[in-house]
Amino acid sequence: MVRMKMLRRLLLLAVCVGARAGVAQTNPILQHADPFITWEPVHGKYMLLATARDRVTIWSGATPATAAAEEKTVFHAVEGMREVWSPTIWHMGKSWWIYFTARMGTEKHAIYVLQSDMDDPMGTWTYRGALDLGREAIDPSVLMVKSKPYLMYVGVGGGENAIYMVKLGEPLKPVGEQVLIAEPEYPWEKGAGSTKNYPVNEGPTALYHAGKTFVVYSGSDTASPFYCLGLLTFKGGDPLVRANWLKMDHPVFSQNPAVPIVGPGRGTFAHDAGDSYWLLYAAMPRDDARTVNRAIRAQRFTWNVDGSPNFGTVQMDGPIR
Repeated sequence: MVRMKMLRRLLLLAVCVGARAGVAQTNPILQHADPFITWEPVHGKYMLLATARDRVTIWSGATPATAAAEEKTVFHAVEGMREVWSPTIWHMGKSWWIYFTARMGTEKHAIYVLQSDMDDPMGTWTYRGALDLGREAIDPSVLMVKSKPYLMYVGVGGGENAIYMVKLGEPLKPVGEQVLIAEPEYPWEKGAGSTKNYPVNEGPTALYHAGKTFVVYSGSDTASPFYCLGLLTFKGGDPLVRANWLKMDHPVFSQNPAVPIVGPGRGTFAHDAGDSYWLLYAAMPRDDARTVNRAIRAQRFTWNVDGSPNFGTVQMDGPIR
């Protein structure tokens, strides 16, 4: 195990040097929204997924900041499918799995699944259809607690977007009760200060550090310039018990008035060979939420004394420091 960790670190150092030499690290890094990043050990790169609306594409690169250097489309929407959103990728068992949001015809949004045909995410994939959640759902992600996977997703309708969780017995089989973990409570989660004020908790993404487990989510109306990141801290016990999650009463990453970038949300995270932690997020250069304006940016972050993430402030576009 120690030898494997050393080899992985040496590989990371090598590819990072190559990336600095050959690929510019400049924000925004990709003209898409809803990023999700993870390390891919087969080819020794980071994989970046994002909303492409009619397909699922894996971008890849040697560092978090250059994760969009190459691209491969692994799935095109099947006939009648539209609004392909928010893909995330996970390794479970001997396969890679991609969960994504889509709509079939006039049906409501649902969570759909792809399974890799081999233990290589850059190979071929098989479309496995929709998960049976019994409700309209978007923004799938996975939380691991004591090596057990839980599907996080966003329930829509009823006047708000809220975060739910259910245990995964198998990658294609949610089992047991689906539990409400977080819903919009504070003014900043309900679009305060903007005419775009639909109440939202969405885009849940797990973040682990020093024995602590967090879920970072997006708050406020998706189209609002005040779209931002909120934080849930797991207190231990059963993750399907809402009382075991502590919600921060203020955003942990939001618009910086000194920078002409608005609506920073949909956080995803990576750790590089130089021991830097990275936040990737989507934002707009102006108060206009059309798809063409939403792009992914990357910047380093640190940790607070209490072990919680300190994402700092939104930085200017241009060279990544």
